[in-house]
Amino acid sequence: MASSPKEKNTAKNEISVNVDITKTNMPPPTSKNVSRCQIHAIHASLQHLHPQNQLGEIAIEASEIVSRLEQVVEGSNLADAAYNQPTVFLGLDQKRSEEIIQIVQGLISVDEDGEPLSFHALDNVTKLVMVSHSLAAYCSGLERPIMQKLSTRFTTDTTRWISQIFGFLDSSSFYHDDHLEGLVRVTRMMLHYKYPRYLEDGALALTSSLPTIYSSVASPLVVVQHLCRQLGLPLACVRPVPVNTHFGSQYTMDVASLQKMLADDVSAGRAPLVVIADSGTPITGHVDNIARIKELCRLHDAWLHLRGHSLAALALPNYQRNGHIPPVADSFTLSLGSWLGIPGLPMVTLYRLWESTSNVNRNKQVGATRESTLPLLAGLNNDHQGRRILALPLWTALQSLGKDGVHSRIRDDFLSSERLWAALDRYRHVRVLSQKPGGESGSYTVSELISKPANINLLFESTACCVVFQFTPELGEGEVLTKVPPYYDKLNSWLGQILQLDAPQVPIDICELENVGVVLRFCPFENSTGQQPTNEEIQSFVQCLEQQLVILRATIQHKETFIKLVSESPVLKIVDLPDWAGLGGVRYAPEGWEQLLTDQAKEELNNLNMALVDSLRSTDSAFSLGEGTDGLMCVRFGMLTPQSDVEELLNLVIRVGQSVEENSRVLDSMSEIVKKGIETATLDLQKENEERLWQEGILRQVPVVGTFVNWWSPKTKETGVRGRSLNLTQGVVESTENIYKYHMQLSGSNPGGKSPPTPQVQTPIGGSHSRSSSHASSQGVKIENEVREVPKDSTKVQSNNRKSSSQTDNKVLTP
Repeated sequence: MASSPKEKNTAKNEISVNVDITKTNMPPPTSKNVSRCQIHAIHASLQHLHPQNQLGEIAIEASEIVSRLEQVVEGSNLADAAYNQPTVFLGLDQKRSEEIIQIVQGLISVDEDGEPLSFHALDNVTKLVMVSHSLAAYCSGLERPIMQKLSTRFTTDTTRWISQIFGFLDSSSFYHDDHLEGLVRVTRMMLHYKYPRYLEDGALALTSSLPTIYSSVASPLVVVQHLCRQLGLPLACVRPVPVNTHFGSQYTMDVASLQKMLADDVSAGRAPLVVIADSGTPITGHVDNIARIKELCRLHDAWLHLRGHSLAALALPNYQRNGHIPPVADSFTLSLGSWLGIPGLPMVTLYRLWESTSNVNRNKQVGATRESTLPLLAGLNNDHQGRRILALPLWTALQSLGKDGVHSRIRDDFLSSERLWAALDRYRHVRVLSQKPGGESGSYTVSELISKPANINLLFESTACCVVFQFTPELGEGEVLTKVPPYYDKLNSWLGQILQLDAPQVPIDICELENVGVVLRFCPFENSTGQQPTNEEIQSFVQCLEQQLVILRATIQHKETFIKLVSESPVLKIVDLPDWAGLGGVRYAPEGWEQLLTDQAKEELNNLNMALVDSLRSTDSAFSLGEGTDGLMCVRFGMLTPQSDVEELLNLVIRVGQSVEENSRVLDSMSEIVKKGIETATLDLQKENEERLWQEGILRQVPVVGTFVNWWSPKTKETGVRGRSLNLTQGVVESTENIYKYHMQLSGSNPGGKSPPTPQVQTPIGGSHSRSSSHASSQGVKIENEVREVPKDSTKVQSNNRKSSSQTDNKVLTP
């Protein structure tokens, strides 16, 4: 649709506005809200250029929102209503912008359990990138011609800057969010190149020869799986290339095997398509032999694609490159957001232009060649007709940093890896698995690579994008260790967790390699903050690591003694704890219990060990409760220091276990005595109630007649059922007439100095009774069955007599 002259002038002003934003020279930031101050200044100039322009207002609002979200970093208290709003159904009422921002701020500030989260502070470049996303959203609402001009300008500038920084001059770029999308489209381009009828025939064009993709077995399988899934190719198209076994790193591609596979596939009628090589393997950071792989790809007409963090080394040389430098590969993907520590930046895939390699064989012709249209067919050309400008955040970040800023951040990343690698290499029990900085000889440093001319292969061989290490056992002379024992996987996992807590200034990830075991990994190129640890922070980290290594070695030395002593103990049993890195686990089990492991016995054994752990933790917090593979509880021993005495610790467990066991027996014996005492008292009361009814006669129990008989011949005060008390000292159930007559509960002398008479009823408790077990209750704890007194009103005698056996109350009396 054609634009009016007024709209064209508006578009011209809007384009000039974006140019003026980049050329605005602001003073160095001094306050926390520096981005907002800069945006206000830009807004003033924008209003001068175009009074109706809303770009400045949008930038101001976006900057204010970023400043509001920074309050989360500062730990500002938020109202509960800010993040406890129900979101199941959309409310009918409209919310103000302030309320919506408060809800987002509250959701960011807490986790799922409502606990506050901590975040790193944002630098000025990151704030500007966040604002640029809002500007990109605004630009997407402009008319299509204006949108196309803006997208072309931002994309062209960014591509030119990146190609100069990374030394890939004759290249084009593709910007994408998914880190594998660039590889997918490059492979689709090669399908169109190898199969000219692929656009018309689709999968039928592949029947003549099967396309083949080569990837190292050290690379994640998900990469080729995603590639085949997106392109509709069978997994048979993927050829896994083995890694080196005899020469070179065991994490890099075996070039000899790749050469043989390419020759065999060509002879078998297959079409080599793409070779995916690693410039920095995903975990260990090793670099494939790119020069030889590139030569094989040129020989067999295959495409070489690189991926990995070591590609950042292409930006290290700070000298002027003279002459034409051939590209390191046909294409590679750059993770600039991760490398620069700036979230929100797109991925960039640089790929060579077809004209740069085909000019020699081209005849003079009019129009574009078929090869030049392949990127368009594969979707590698950036869509300037679309409604998104993916390059704008990266465009603003590169202008804010400048070439020196990009160079310094990448340099600091490599320097931090170099310093940590040198600090760890001197420990005998630490094996460093990542690539050695400075090459095999270690003669080059990052500073020398920056200032002195070096070829691309030397750049890759002399830099380390990460540091991977693990704690290993003592090795004998000439002994070679491949994978550590399973117990050392637990130790390395424990070491990583301790370092994450005690030394967070150096971020550590816990990873697992199939042929090595659990390893610890430091990768500065995946640090989201953009700030690398200083020399002092690295030294503090190394000191913390050294302290933990002493504990690890001591624990391993004590473990043999621990197993030997436990095997000799009759009451302690070793418990297998698969996920426990400490000394080990033991279960306290009295002799003979393991032959009687019924369900009830297992429950009692678990209760015994839980009570044992509770008692031990009051002495030493290193003890904890664990559960073995058999489901039974046990006592877990943590890590030990060189000064720890294993024998003394086990003796402590035995002593406390015996004490807990004895207390458990006393309580069981006392509960049995009380239970039998209650049964005896109940039987005595029933028997005495029956005798009372027989002595009083039947007439007293008949309604109306019983009232007359009671009036004619009243009952004596001594009649009635006497209560019962349990004497734990003597193990008998006694009648309670002395308690009410002399107002005393303890046996012995009354206040007048005379001993009370013997209770009229004394019934021994059935079963065994231990005086020692009841000594703790010899103060006279009694259980009394108290009978209510007969009321004087004779009209209620019959009903009370009928209910006399059911109106007894159980009451615990203590001195």
